[in-house]
Amino acid sequence: MENFACVRTQAVLAENAYKYGFILRYPMGKQEITGTSYEPWHYRYVGEEAAREIYERGICLEEYFE
Repeated sequence: MENFACVRTQAVLAENAYKYGFILRYPMGKQEITGTSYEPWHYRYVGEEAAREIYERGICLEEYFE
């Protein structure tokens, strides 16, 4: 049950963090760009406007600043 709770918590966080200005800092599939492998626990505050754009475009922070 504990693993299910962790997975569910991560899913809820991934779906809603941007609404509060947070992004998943090192998302899956972006290692070539970020230089760091996927870290599901690593969130960063970037502000609501930037977080929404990053989330909606499916990009990472490095791509946002390009």
